[in-house]
Amino acid sequence: MKAVKASAIALALAGVLATSACAGTTSAETAAVVEGRVITEQQVREATDQINTAFTPDQPLTAAQTLTLLIRAPYINEAAAAAGKAQSESAARAALVDFPEEPLDTTIEILQAEASLQQLESAPEDRQALVDRIAGLDVTVSPRYGTFDPARAEIVVARPNWITSATDEN
Repeated sequence: MKAVKASAIALALAGVLATSACAGTTSAETAAVVEGRVITEQQVREATDQINTAFTPDQPLTAAQTLTLLIRAPYINEAAAAAGKAQSESAARAALVDFPEEPLDTTIEILQAEASLQQLESAPEDRQALVDRIAGLDVTVSPRYGTFDPARAEIVVARPNWITSATDEN
């Protein structure tokens, strides 16, 4: 009887493990989940690298900034399309014309969103609708990045409580 019980437990455990393996990414690979859409650590890392390599900004994009862009990008692109102000994928690709490798879809999505956001500046009502949409999203962020502030529509990096500044000590 114990052997049957042990076999049943082992089989159930194997089923749970197999099901979880088929689910896709593990929590360690997940940077954020937005309305059920998973953004992986790899997507964040690769998009950060591609954008920093392509544009060599004075202040390189951080992983938290890239994650913010990846969270917002689909909603910016959707709002811009609805307002008739969307930037095309080909225009985003053209910005990377001298880039030595094939840009990732996530990199293109970010570039489209950033160009589209500039177009939405001329339409305050569309921009406000976008702000409201993003503020209402169900966003879960890996603690390594910080937390998502819906009012600011960005990742806020928390300062660990063990770090103090000179002004904290006075």
